[in-house]
Amino acid sequence: MSVKTKRIPRVLSIQSHVVHGFVGNKCATFILQLYGFEVDVINSVHYSNHTGYKVVKGSRLSVDELRAIFQGLIANEIFEYDYILTGYMGSGELLAVIAEYVRLIKSKSPHVKYLCDPVIGDNGKLYVDQSCIEMYKSVILPLADIVTPNDFELEQLVGTQVKSDPDRYEEQVLWQSIQSLHKMGPTHIIVSSISAAKLGGKEDMLQMYASAKSSDGQYQTFRIDFPYIRGCFTGTGDLFSALILAWFHKEKNLISACEKSISVLHQVLLKTIELCDSINIHNTCGNELKLIESKTAIEAAETLFHAIIIDANIVQ
Repeated sequence: MSVKTKRIPRVLSIQSHVVHGFVGNKCATFILQLYGFEVDVINSVHYSNHTGYKVVKGSRLSVDELRAIFQGLIANEIFEYDYILTGYMGSGELLAVIAEYVRLIKSKSPHVKYLCDPVIGDNGKLYVDQSCIEMYKSVILPLADIVTPNDFELEQLVGTQVKSDPDRYEEQVLWQSIQSLHKMGPTHIIVSSISAAKLGGKEDMLQMYASAKSSDGQYQTFRIDFPYIRGCFTGTGDLFSALILAWFHKEKNLISACEKSISVLHQVLLKTIELCDSINIHNTCGNELKLIESKTAIEAAETLFHAIIIDANIVQ
C-alpha cells in the first residue's frame, strides 16, 4: 500500500539579502525552512551587511534582472506557489514588475496568499522614494491578502496622521486608518508595534493592533500587549512577517498566528540581549538577531502573550 506524503508548502520570498547578519531573506528563509516550508528566494538587493554599518557594498536588483528571473521560472514550469512574501524593494519600478507576476501566480492558483510587508520607513524617516508609496497604494495593496506595516508606514499608506500630537496616538483614528487600509484590498492587517504609553498605557509595554475582515464585511479586531525590550535591533520586521506567514498557515487564524509570532519574536530578542556584546563598535543600529541560538525557542513557539478582543464597532 502506497503512503501518501504530505505536500510541502512553497513560498516565493522577494526582499533584501545580506551576507552578514539576519535581515530580509537571510532572516525569513531560516524561519520558514525551520517551520517546514520550501522557500524560493529573489533578492532585491545583495549587500555585504545591512546599512547600519559604516561601509555597505553590493548590488541592487534591476527591473530587467527581476523580469528575467521570473521568465526563467515560468519557462521551466516551476512557478507555482502557496504563498508570496515581499519586503524591502527600493523602487516603484520593481514593485510594478512584482505586481505583474503576483497577478499571474494568483490567476493560475487562486488559493495563493500574498503577505506584503510594505517597507517604507520608521520613526518618521522614509527608506524609499515616493514612487514606492504610490505603487503600494495603487497596485500592490489591492493584490495583498495580509499586510504588516508599522505605525509610520500605516500613516504613509492611508495619508492620515494616527497621532494627535508628536507623543500621542488616538486609538479611534488608528482603527479608522486600519479600516481605510482594508478598503484598499487586504483582508488581514497587522500593525506590528506601538508604544503603549502613546495610547495611554504603560511606559514599559508595546501593543500590536490587528484586524481581519470577512467576506461579508465583518471585522475581527484585537490587540496584543507585550513587554518593551530596551535595545536596538535589526531585522525584527522581517522576522515578524516570516513568523506571521508561517503561523497563519499552521493555525488558519489571525489571532493565534499573532500570539505565536509576537511570543517567538520576544524570545528571540531576549536571547539576542543575553548573548550580545556590551558595545558593538561596527554596527550603529545595534544588535544582530541571534536566530541560530534561538532555534529551540522558535521551534517550541510557546505562547506567552494573548489577544485582547476589541469591539469591532470601534472601527465603524
